[in-house]
Amino acid sequence: MTLADIIVIAICLALGYKFASSMMSKSEKPAAEPHRPEPPNLFQRQPPWHDVLGVPPDATQEQIVSAYRARMSEYHPDKVANLGPDIRALAEQKAKEINAAYAEATAGH
Repeated sequence: MTLADIIVIAICLALGYKFASSMMSKSEKPAAEPHRPEPPNLFQRQPPWHDVLGVPPDATQEQIVSAYRARMSEYHPDKVANLGPDIRALAEQKAKEINAAYAEATAGH
């Protein structure tokens, strides 16, 4: 082994160590604080239940149930769990809206 080989090996080891340590420090991010949902705006008016579910105001019970299931399949939080906290929070909010609209619709029938 010549002196040039030793120098090349030492340089490669130093560069590898520097690269590995920089990658390790990037992956050690401080823990993010938990996502806090925004408090509900009490002055914001909720749309009518039939608009949320996408049915006419005089819809039958079967139409309401079918629309509810279709809407929940779109916005269920478990379906978007891997898409990020913001999208999950939006899906949870929409699911709450859909559930409230369904409760209001079934209370009237």
